[in-house]
Amino acid sequence: MKNSSRALLAVILLAGFPVLVLAIIAALVALEIYAFQDRPAIGLRLAIIVVPVVYVLLQALFTIERSGDDEVSGLPVTPEAQPELWALVHELADAVGTRPPDEIYLVPQVNASVEEQTRWLGLRVKRRRLFIGAQLFAGLRTDQFRSVLGHELAHYSNRDTRFGGTTYRGRQTIGRVVNGLNGSTWFGHMLRKLFHAYAKLYFAVSMRVSRDRELAADAAAARVAGTAAASSALREVEALDVVWRFFLNTYATMGWKAGYLPARLAEGYLHLLADGGRAEEIDKVRRNPPKHKTSPYDSHPPTLERIALLEAAPVVPVAEGGERPATEILREAAKTLDATLLTGLSTEARRKKPTDWPTLVDAATRHQFSENATKILRGRSPHDLLDALDAGRLDDVADPGLKVPTGAGARARRELLGQSVRERLSTVVVSELATAGLAHWTLSWSGPAELALDEPYDKALDPALDAAVTGDTAGLRALLPAAEPDPIRS
Repeated sequence: MKNSSRALLAVILLAGFPVLVLAIIAALVALEIYAFQDRPAIGLRLAIIVVPVVYVLLQALFTIERSGDDEVSGLPVTPEAQPELWALVHELADAVGTRPPDEIYLVPQVNASVEEQTRWLGLRVKRRRLFIGAQLFAGLRTDQFRSVLGHELAHYSNRDTRFGGTTYRGRQTIGRVVNGLNGSTWFGHMLRKLFHAYAKLYFAVSMRVSRDRELAADAAAARVAGTAAASSALREVEALDVVWRFFLNTYATMGWKAGYLPARLAEGYLHLLADGGRAEEIDKVRRNPPKHKTSPYDSHPPTLERIALLEAAPVVPVAEGGERPATEILREAAKTLDATLLTGLSTEARRKKPTDWPTLVDAATRHQFSENATKILRGRSPHDLLDALDAGRLDDVADPGLKVPTGAGARARRELLGQSVRERLSTVVVSELATAGLAHWTLSWSGPAELALDEPYDKALDPALDAAVTGDTAGLRALLPAAEPDPIRS
């Protein structure tokens, strides 16, 4: 089936869904009227089944046309605030043969997209919007960025977006109808099967159309930015997404329990992307993009398939100067990207105290050590743990989950429990030193935060821990009294 035929069939199916819904509603209402006139008792019993069904169907009918115009998130950017970005968008829109968007929003997602606000199932266009992820500015070169924008604007030139919002809402609506109908009765089961069959046909046709249009947009991206830029952009976006999720889980939210949040999210993300210690990991993702779970109804072909098709097509050379970072397109890039990423914060996140990255890492790690030490101590003092070691009760200090075979001798017990005892003692003592202001943690973008101890603790702690495990706790006892609480840090 040709692309135009599929697209026409998708539109017909979409337009036919309200007709199907109205026909079923009309039949149910007519059945109810007939039942009430002829046999009211049966009409009442039938209404128990019919009324919920009609409610679900009417709700679905009104959902299709609802556009949600006021639900736009992100940071709006005007031509006056970002003239270079708007100039680039106008240039690329002209290159792919379409009218530029009316509005541009920067968003806190590793993605770019376009939409058209429409009425009458897409027949009347109200406005066009372009959404650009802040992470794309942070991680792409200019030529790759041109490719991403060219791809999105090409959706306008193909009129992919004209029915895009309605098509998406149609998919959601049909799914809600199928899930909302009660299949426990024969009537509900019959309707579910009907709409399920309709949904499968609609999804199959619309997804095939969407995939064809994605590939057409990829080809347009290569024409305006170059083949190498288009294929490398696909790899880079996958890598940026992986790094962003790692950044959020490992760095951005590390101070959450301590009540802190980084004041400059974009700065941290840029540092992580540029870190030499992470370069090999990031490059591995570029070379081998993650294989996402797919289904026959996915709107995008797999990334590797898209790359292969681009590289198999005639090569379009990349223009000179494209190696510059995409951040150069923005005025006050760091400030703009930070403002964009802040739009994605939840209400709870906004209650956290914003702070610089070094303070965040130190406070977050100290809080984590303090929590772990509290669990280890269980209401005891550090000296109580040392008293237990002096008495040979390693079980009182070691991880309670460790089991020692019955009848094991003192040496065997020490070997089995020694590592756990040392690690737990270290956590408690370092927490005490940090509370006293004698230990802190420094930021590393290449790995975990690095512990720094004041003198003489930096040299004395490890030998004292080793000695304590063997039964000599004098060294640790000598260190602990100096760890008086620091009123500023505690």
